[in-house]
Amino acid sequence: MKLTTRTLLPFGTAALRRRAALALAASMTATAAMTACSNNSRDNSAAPPPGAERISADLQELMNTAPWSSGKWGLQVVDLQTGKVVQSKGTDSQFLTGSTAKTFAVSAALDVLGADHRFRTPVVHSGTVSADGRLSGNLIMIGSGDLALGGRTTASGGLDVPDFDHYDANAVPGMATITTEVPLAGINELARKVAASGVRQVDGDVVIDNRLWDPVSIGEVPVTPTVVNDNLIDVLITPGAPGSPAQVDWRPKTAAFSVDAQVTTTPAGSKPTVTTDSVSPGHIRVRGSVPADAKAPFVTTYQVPDPAAFARTVLIEALARNGVSVSAPPLGKNPEDKLPPSKEVNSMPVSATYTSPPFKEYARLINKVSHNLGANLLPLLMAAHNGQRTYADGMKIENEFIARAGVDPHSVSLVDAQGTPGNKATPAAQVTLLRHLARQDNFDVLYDSMPSMGVDGSLSDVIEHTNPAAGHIRAKTGTFISSDNDKLTLATKALAGYIDAKDNRRYAFAIYVNNIPVPSKSVSDAVDLALKANKQLGAMAATIYKSPSTTGDPVTHGG
Repeated sequence: MKLTTRTLLPFGTAALRRRAALALAASMTATAAMTACSNNSRDNSAAPPPGAERISADLQELMNTAPWSSGKWGLQVVDLQTGKVVQSKGTDSQFLTGSTAKTFAVSAALDVLGADHRFRTPVVHSGTVSADGRLSGNLIMIGSGDLALGGRTTASGGLDVPDFDHYDANAVPGMATITTEVPLAGINELARKVAASGVRQVDGDVVIDNRLWDPVSIGEVPVTPTVVNDNLIDVLITPGAPGSPAQVDWRPKTAAFSVDAQVTTTPAGSKPTVTTDSVSPGHIRVRGSVPADAKAPFVTTYQVPDPAAFARTVLIEALARNGVSVSAPPLGKNPEDKLPPSKEVNSMPVSATYTSPPFKEYARLINKVSHNLGANLLPLLMAAHNGQRTYADGMKIENEFIARAGVDPHSVSLVDAQGTPGNKATPAAQVTLLRHLARQDNFDVLYDSMPSMGVDGSLSDVIEHTNPAAGHIRAKTGTFISSDNDKLTLATKALAGYIDAKDNRRYAFAIYVNNIPVPSKSVSDAVDLALKANKQLGAMAATIYKSPSTTGDPVTHGG
């Protein structure tokens, strides 16, 4: 299955940290089939009377300023303890979700998999191992859907989650941070364990088994059960003096890719112009310039086109480093034609297994930095958990969860977990989900996974760290910029989550604004508008923290 896209100006479902991250601007030409059953016990206490709008003067003023006054606004704020709607506008109108769609996917996956679920990636073998360590068959690594595969695992057993992740490095150049962990850590551990099992020579081949689900790509990015370094090659650039060549390095180092780099250093304050592409298989071309004052390393990335072949090569190389030789050449396609039926593979002797951190760490990664690949793994993981195979199967599971949460199926339209333009929801639907989640046993996991405004993740500097609201708002961002005949539009800016307000009560909230025109055809202006929108919604959330009710006074609740 391939979800294809029409690329407009791709801007926007990724994390924001003083930036709006480029993501896939897409109109889905093949969408996952979705159904959602109704639930007669649905709690509608949060829904305001039809047509009712209650907005504080402070929030209305923020909406009315240019250019935000030209957009379509929707908002709902609900007291979690009482279910009382304290502010509302356009609550039953559907808005493009952007990456706030991830709240639906992550919460559904937590429900299906559980916070403590761990991914186990085994290496099995066919044939026999002789007394001197010669394997007469093949080594087979079975992909389990582990997004990190050890590449982010910290010494304490969690996942390293920076505010601006390398997955979005090409979105706004110069912002990404490289994690300190070894990107091939899981692969290296598997190789060590294979060697420790007694294997010294593989007379057959090394094969990656990616058959956990049916093949799928979203926005030309393969979503596969085996993921190494987010299936990216990190290109690391260190500027020199103006006019001199910049130093270029990359990771992980592997024979699968060579890098041809010609990058110059420009004066401080100039804009970077780095591009990465490939003119032939296995050869990455890096061209452009970086300013002398760029943060080093300046990070850009290359998307690996064939994750299985990539994983196979780095595994063979890791085996060699651990004293295990393989007769088959390390480069080339993954020889999936050598795979026996899955049932047979699953019954083979296990030479090594890599076990991941608990799933709650993956929820934190996906929400904190708005990790698109991680989000798109979730429907497939849910499907596989239920013995199913397709993205559509997973989206059906997600929508069934949403319906059980009390969300009116007609108030949401979800085509993927990432948050591409086909995803829509009403403010009431988003808040209904958030209210339901607040009553669940794993709520603390979901809450902790969200960016903390003024503290970390995509909301780290949306408000000042000294703002009284800093640390009291947990929310998911969503952003998308579209292009139609060279006309740029901020199609959506969204923010949804929880506010521990000044009145010592917790509120669920959702804010959307759609269709703000970009003042020019400039991508730079589009970036600036998205940044300003992020700040504007942050200011609105901080205003709600200070005065949740429409009057600006603490809400009085009757018995």
